Amino acid sequence: MDLNVKVATILLKKADPILESSTFSFSVPEGTGARGLIEMLGIPVALVGSVTVNKRRRPLDTLLSAGDNVAIIPSISGG
Repeated sequence: MDLNVKVATILLKKADPILESSTFSFSVPEGTGARGLIEMLGIPVALVGSVTVNKRRRPLDTLLSAGDNVAIIPSISGG
């Protein structure tokens, strides 16, 4: 199934392999959850602060559906 994915710019270079665009379409198998998508993209899950699906914040165990708009947002730290 195809998803519309947006990855925060800071996470692009953290992915393995490095992602070249912050917005793209990505195909995953039926039954894939948000955590599975993050892992398929090669982004370390520990760096992800939150995920939104169709503009609503969702837990990482949320199952995704064809056509979902998924945004992957980094953890924020500061001092």
